[in-house]
Amino acid sequence: MDSTELEKDSAPPLIELLEQRGIETVAFDIDNTVLDTDLLFHKTLYSLGLDIPAYFPFEVPLPCYEELSRVLENETYRIYYKNKRSPRLIAEQYREALLLYLTEQNFGEVTPDMEDTILWYQQRHYSTSPEAYRSTKDILQLILDSGFKIGFNSHAQQDWTEMKISYISKLLDDFPELPFIAVPIENQKDPESWATLYEMTGTKAENVLTVGDNFNSDILSAMKAGCRTLVWINKRGGEIPKDFLLEEDVHLYIIKNIAELKDIGDEYRYIM
Repeated sequence: MDSTELEKDSAPPLIELLEQRGIETVAFDIDNTVLDTDLLFHKTLYSLGLDIPAYFPFEVPLPCYEELSRVLENETYRIYYKNKRSPRLIAEQYREALLLYLTEQNFGEVTPDMEDTILWYQQRHYSTSPEAYRSTKDILQLILDSGFKIGFNSHAQQDWTEMKISYISKLLDDFPELPFIAVPIENQKDPESWATLYEMTGTKAENVLTVGDNFNSDILSAMKAGCRTLVWINKRGGEIPKDFLLEEDVHLYIIKNIAELKDIGDEYRYIM
């Protein structure tokens, strides 16, 4: 057998890892893990910011609309990170950012016209699924074709999560039914939610690989639920908490995006 044939026969590193760790199911967070939710938020906030200045209590020159849009979007993100990335409806976050800006500039309050515009954009925002990352389909299909199961844990409204699951299913061959759990945004995405998902897939926690982008609600919560193999998508270069202790039998891998999941290996493993 020549080297070309050997290369064809060898399994991708991800599949080798799943087999070595006795994994039966790969459990994914959805937003900013398999779907580019940040991109959808950017598009909504940018468009909303272009409309809002029309309702300011003075005439805003058109060339200033885009600058104001960026200022309000950045303020919305600042509030989001100040609240430790806790999910909130987009209208709530934007309204808070807008009110802060208006107050600081002595421009008055959020008017009814502004409120109506914010709510219209919120309705449009939650009527569609974020787009998948370029590698999402190939990764999910590889897992399924290799005989493993997949499931999803979403920290979002039930109806919006259902849209996302439907969208993901349609990306894949044969439109598979995908087990998922939707944690209401007013609740915490806690160990119980991950344990519930594992149970839905019929898999013991120690036989699950969990993948997520939020260290606290995804990685720590899944570990507390008994998961022993985890992948943290750390695209922002965040630091692991100083008081974090990794148990000896737990394997934690750190990657920058879902595309790196296919080639995951020891070079990505976190060692204390």
